[in-house]
Amino acid sequence: MAVKRFAAALSGLMLAFGFADARADQNVEFKAGECSGSPDAAVMKLPFPLSKWGQVQCTKYGHVLASQNGWLWILPAAGPVLVPSQVTMGDPKELGNDSYFTKIEITQVKGDEFVNTYQTLMTNLDKDEVKPDGYRVDISTNSGETLKIYFFDYDTYAWGMDCSSSCDTDSRFILLDKNHKPEPRHASI
Repeated sequence: MAVKRFAAALSGLMLAFGFADARADQNVEFKAGECSGSPDAAVMKLPFPLSKWGQVQCTKYGHVLASQNGWLWILPAAGPVLVPSQVTMGDPKELGNDSYFTKIEITQVKGDEFVNTYQTLMTNLDKDEVKPDGYRVDISTNSGETLKIYFFDYDTYAWGMDCSSSCDTDSRFILLDKNHKPEPRHASI
């Protein structure tokens, strides 16, 4: 259910922002001044390493977690990825700063949690690569919604996957550094 809400919210925002063509430059209605007036409870800064790839941006539809400058988040065959604070099954409402994140926490994952999530992520992908670092991002919004997204850092690129209710390969997306070609991770000495 959460995956469907996540996908519907992404689709609704992509359409609202004119992403029907999946434009890579993402020059949509993100204006630098729109974050002024955000409530004190709004999370505006991201913990590392999420801050390497992402940032909170303010839109007329509420705050969204989006790619950092120089990075691109892409859902294969669908286009750019935004994680909205307004998780809705239908058309998003113009809530501005009244829809925001109240928690964005990152935890490095290891052991069974890493193995199980990584195994799902790698379904139909190359399993012979050197393993990435894995992170779980727990997100809460002021409307009481919660999301759980896993990120797998390969140094020159990363993968993300929504696991809010269960991990689903349809929700996986790739994070690309616009200035560097993705390269396989090298084994440590």
